[in-house]
Amino acid sequence: MTVRLLTSLSALAAIALAGIHGVGAQQAPAPAAAAGTDFAAVPGGEFSMGDSFREGSPVELPVHKVSVGAFVIQKQEVTKAQWDEIAAWGHQHGYTDLAKCGGKAPDHPVQRVTWYGAVKWCNARSDKEGLTPCYCTDAAKTTVFRTGEKDIEQTWVRWDANGYRLPTEAEWERAARGGLTGKRFPWGDTISHSQANYKSNAFYAYDVSPTRGEHPTYDDGNKPDTSPVGSFAANAYGLHDMAGNVAEWCCDWLGNYPTEPQSDPHGPAAGSERVTRGGTWSYYAWTARCAARGSFAPDDSSHDIGFRLVRRQP
Repeated sequence: MTVRLLTSLSALAAIALAGIHGVGAQQAPAPAAAAGTDFAAVPGGEFSMGDSFREGSPVELPVHKVSVGAFVIQKQEVTKAQWDEIAAWGHQHGYTDLAKCGGKAPDHPVQRVTWYGAVKWCNARSDKEGLTPCYCTDAAKTTVFRTGEKDIEQTWVRWDANGYRLPTEAEWERAARGGLTGKRFPWGDTISHSQANYKSNAFYAYDVSPTRGEHPTYDDGNKPDTSPVGSFAANAYGLHDMAGNVAEWCCDWLGNYPTEPQSDPHGPAAGSERVTRGGTWSYYAWTARCAARGSFAPDDSSHDIGFRLVRRQP
């Protein structure tokens, strides 16, 4: 299974011919201190969500104003070692079907995890640490999601709980942009292998890497070609790998953007595919843009997909 690109090759060709458009940047506001050394604080506020360059697919438009409350987000993607630790605990505490999942090494991102598996793991870590789990299997929010596959409705999520969950798509893009406005990537408008683990291709004018194809440091003939988490510089919010390495599950079902401003949106009420963000080691720079949207069915798994955690601001 590979990441589904939400555009056609002909559309990409048109994008490449358009070249690079410059959009001004704003200095990122200084984030507040976050609880826990592995999490960083993202300040609440308004940002422009979507593809301001108009070089993506229609589902990245229109650009619209979104305000989000303050939250904390994991600085790095969940590692294979972290997954294994919580899964082992979960097997003894009601989370009996947490899968083994994949991971190239303990300090690489976990992958081959379904959306169902990711949210159950969020609940398991919350339970283990004495926090209130976020994902429930009923509208009354009385039953914690621990086993099986359940299409969790957004109204079944305890959004005000202090436990762990996946970021909403709006939270993810807010965090990835690092306080910058109108930039393709978490650091600016161009990308190279010195900044991220992705598949470089001269087709994209903004891909300025002197090395092409998969990242030469991690392309060792033993798939997946992931990199240890935190191998590249963080963005202004202190977050690593918001572009490349593995795509990351979000809470939301995939749907079209609204035209009107939104406040703390949770995405459509229902759908058939859950959103992934961030690009991967095996796909091109186009998918690593802050605005790029991918999607998978929630029972899909791939060596391209992992996740990271958020919590509400303590």
